[in-house]
This record gives sequence, C-alpha cells and structure tokens, in this order.
Amino acid sequence: MIGLLYLVYFMPEHKSLKSLKTSRVSTKKRKTKSTGYFWIIAVIFLLIAVTLLVTENSKMMDLVRGDKTTEELLTAEEAQKKLTDFINEAYGQSVKGIEVMETEEKSGVYAVTTLITNTNDQTSTSTLYISKDGKFFLPDAIDMEEILQKVAEQKQAQNTPPPAAADVPKADAPKVELFTMSYCPFGNQAEDGISPVARLLGDSVEIEPHYVIYSDYRGGGEKYCLDEEDKYCSMHGIEELNQNVRELCIYKYNRSKFWDYIDAVNKDCNIQNIEECWTNPADDLGIDTGKIATCQKDEAIGMLAEEVALNKKYGITGSPALVINGVKYSGGRAPENYKLGICNAFNTQPKECSETLGEAAAASTGGCN
Repeated sequence: MIGLLYLVYFMPEHKSLKSLKTSRVSTKKRKTKSTGYFWIIAVIFLLIAVTLLVTENSKMMDLVRGDKTTEELLTAEEAQKKLTDFINEAYGQSVKGIEVMETEEKSGVYAVTTLITNTNDQTSTSTLYISKDGKFFLPDAIDMEEILQKVAEQKQAQNTPPPAAADVPKADAPKVELFTMSYCPFGNQAEDGISPVARLLGDSVEIEPHYVIYSDYRGGGEKYCLDEEDKYCSMHGIEELNQNVRELCIYKYNRSKFWDYIDAVNKDCNIQNIEECWTNPADDLGIDTGKIATCQKDEAIGMLAEEVALNKKYGITGSPALVINGVKYSGGRAPENYKLGICNAFNTQPKECSETLGEAAAASTGGCN
C-alpha cells in the first residue's frame, strides 16, 4: 500500500531528456511540494492504521464474547430440523413422533411449536426453544415480564387492607370456598389451618375445596395440562392436576371424610410419589379408590371446567385464596384466624364459634402465583 502511494505521488511526470536537462525548478518550490505530499501520506497512513486497529479489536472482542458470524447461525429450517432430530434421538423411548407446526425467531432464539405423540399415542402441543447457533435446547421459557406483573399484583394485594367484618355479607349458613393447588406449600398451609375449623363447625357450615387452574401454562403440553387444547393446567405439573381432580372426586363422593383425607395425604405423600401414594390414605379411611379412579377418568373435564369458571368469577389467580359469602378473605392462616373470619359471616353464630383454636396469627403473604 505504501509503495503504491509512493508511485502515485512521487513518480515524476514523463519528460524528454532534453527537457530534463533544461528544466530548472527552484529549491523552494520542490520543498513546498514535498511537504504537501508528506502530510497527505501521513493522514492516509493514519487512517489505515486506525482501520486495522478497529478491525483487530472487533475480532478480539468477538472471541471474548463468543460471538458468531451470520454464516455460523442456523436458519429457521435448519434449527427446527436439528431440534426434531435431537428430540427423536434423546427422547426416542417416550416420543413416538414429533411434527413441527411453526418456527419463529423470538428474542434471539428460535421458538418451535410442535405436535408431539408419545408412545401411548397421546398427542400434545408444546413450544420448544433452540439457540440460533444450534448448541442449546431450551425446553421451556419463562416470560419475565409476565412474572413481574404477577409479583406486582401480589404486592398490591398484600398492601390492600383486608375487608372489615362488616363488609362480608352475613348468612344463616355462610358459603365458604377455599382455593388451593394440591402441591402449593402455601395452599397446604391454608388446608392445615382450615381443617380444624371444618371439624369444629361441623354441619353449621360447608367449606368447599376448589383449585386454581391455568390455561396454556408455560406453553401447555402434557407436562402441565390434561387436555389437548391446554385449557386445564396446573402450576406444579400434571401430577398436581391429577391430584386436584382426585380430591374433587373424594369431596363429591366421600364428603364426610374429605378433611381427614387431606390431613393424611399432605402428611404421607408428595408430588413425586402421589400417583401411587394417593390410594394409601384413601384405603385407610375406607374410601372406594376404584370409584375415585373412575370419577377421575370420566368426570375430570367437567369438574375442571367448573373450577375455571369459579376462578374467573372471583378473580382467583393464585393459591391459597379463601372466599366467604362471595368476598375474598385476607388475614392469617392459623385455625383461629379462619374461625373468626367464618364465624363473623353468620347471621347467628353457632355456639362452637366461642371455642378458641389457639392463637391468631398475623396476615400471611406467601402464595403460589
């Protein structure tokens, strides 16, 4: 480059020998012309040097960050093929087939909507994710904005003062509805708190169990949802949703034993073993597990549809939530708290309301949202 510039700026114009002999150029003029060329060359050289430095620095930063060039990234078609090949190879024992319905770029990754058929010929839709360089399989994605919105709503609810007792309509027999998720720890805390109240008040009040149901939870699919349309899903997975249905069935067909069952199943079983464990406390209590299993098979969709309608009616979005005569309760979760909240909703309180169930606790704030 420098040599080329030298030829361009310093090569003398072609002249005959005669003109070279007779030409006379003053020393002063030659000096001025040479000085001008020098500065031109200096500026050009500086620009070249800066360009080289920027280029090398950019390459080095790419190496540090691990950036890929456009040529090294997968197209949408290549990404979906690589993903389906991976699913078939890695999960072939449980996946019978996978069909891509749509692939789109989202926030720097490819989102691949798939129809998956398992080895039992059950199908479900699921959105899977793959990095653009094809190195990382992301089976799920958490929408941070959605989560933060729910957190903000929860904080707002926590800062809203609970309704005064006078704000809860009174009734001869208050309608009490407890919404939980069978494996939300805060929901289990609420069940532990309200179970003694159900026993104390007996036939004076019916405390109905209900469950928080989501649609299309985390993109839906058989991991969270019962149905192909992903209308009926549970936060902690399909095992929790199955147990929600079983508990609804037990309440429907063995109401008098419901709270005994809840106490026992919460104590003896967990979400990892519930599919096998749920029958143990049922058998101990004399509950017909065959009837409950039939109910789970035949009545689940209808029951869950009713739960969704109730969630919508009361604006239930998390576990636990207690509704007394149509008004959300906001207070402590100790048995005494729940007893006071329910007893204040009677037109005439039964004598059992005068019994104390331990110490009342401060309002609880934790929940599964």
